[in-house]
Amino acid sequence: MAHPCSGEAASLAGPPLAAVDEARRHSGEPTRRSVRGEGFFAAFALLAFLTRSARCTGSGDAMSLSDLIQSHVDAIVDEWAEFAKTNLPTARELAPEELRDHAKLLLQHVASDIRAPQSDSEQHEKSRGNRPSNAPELTATARADAEQRFRQGFTLKEVVAEYRALRASVVRRWFDQLETADLDTLAELIRFNEAIDQAISESLAWYVDRVEESRDLMLGVLGHDLRNPLGAAGNSVHYLLVTDGLTGTQTKAVVRIQSSVDRMRKMVDDLLDFTRTRLGLSLALAPRRANLGQVCRETVDELRAFHPDRTLQMDCSGDLSGEWDVSRIGQLVSNLVANAMQHGRPDTPVSVSLRGEGGEISLKVHNEGPPIAPQAQRTLFDPLMRPLVQEAERREGSSGLGLGLYIVREISLAHGGEIQVASSERDGTTFTVRLPRQPPSTPA
Repeated sequence: MAHPCSGEAASLAGPPLAAVDEARRHSGEPTRRSVRGEGFFAAFALLAFLTRSARCTGSGDAMSLSDLIQSHVDAIVDEWAEFAKTNLPTARELAPEELRDHAKLLLQHVASDIRAPQSDSEQHEKSRGNRPSNAPELTATARADAEQRFRQGFTLKEVVAEYRALRASVVRRWFDQLETADLDTLAELIRFNEAIDQAISESLAWYVDRVEESRDLMLGVLGHDLRNPLGAAGNSVHYLLVTDGLTGTQTKAVVRIQSSVDRMRKMVDDLLDFTRTRLGLSLALAPRRANLGQVCRETVDELRAFHPDRTLQMDCSGDLSGEWDVSRIGQLVSNLVANAMQHGRPDTPVSVSLRGEGGEISLKVHNEGPPIAPQAQRTLFDPLMRPLVQEAERREGSSGLGLGLYIVREISLAHGGEIQVASSERDGTTFTVRLPRQPPSTPA
């Protein structure tokens, strides 16, 4: 075998496959083993051969990646901690032991994972995220690190930056002492990256879950605490409206205040419903015997009075009796009709139809107007996903938070029902809610 410094690098001027053959000849690797894809092997082989040819450092045996991590773990962690102190604002306020806490243990688990036997099928499954139980010590350490960084106030970007720096420090040290590169070298590098990626995935998943939970709790507290000042404002407005002596202009101003208070109250109610469901709790129901047609008619009549410039049509048929939470059903109808008025053409009617058939009631709310794009329909009922409409496009009765349809879905689910949407240029948009005559928790 020729020495890497024998000048044979000139043969790499040909096509990539020639570089592969040359690299294999020098490395003594006649086959690709389990590595798939000629192009990927070619790129790595070309890089490895050029690196060997350029260094000319001799033919001594290089340390394996896992051994390097174990032998140099303290130096790697020191280098990584220096990076964090220099580049991450939150890390500058931490003591060295706080910063280094999980890094050493994490690297040791990574080294153990590299050494562990792994078949081609296991590697394939792990690359797809289908082996969540792989390397349990590594997973537990990554989650513990995420928990600590969360308590310390690290941002998600800072957490990612730490892992990026840790990966770079290990790879650079390994390449600096690497004299030859072959398929075993590539396999170790792949295993190292798999382990680091698993740690990142587990760490970020835990971190994101806690961020969302904290956000939901914050919104819940905010909504709860806003109820008292809103109640005081509402009572004061009511007192002013029944007081004699207000001029016409003053009365109009008080009415506008009342409208704003009602809108803020709806926003608070939406926030509280949102946080309750996001924290794993179903909406509380107080079902009682009622006629769904009467419940919907009362809600539609209120909306007609509130929107005298809009045409609201209602049609009922069949047996509409059953057991429902009347307040929640009114909220469901109000949200659907408000959504239809908000997005439908103002010169066309919004229709509400009820059909009682067998053991369920079908409620449809229809409007004419621009169709909902198919890609938007996939996230239509997800919380806080709908773009905020411009102020001029908003209609009274809508909180503007983008939670209305999410809450409609949650009310439907709480009653054991479902909701669907169909939208096209020709037929307009129709939301269909199907409700059983009794909620699941109500005894037959």
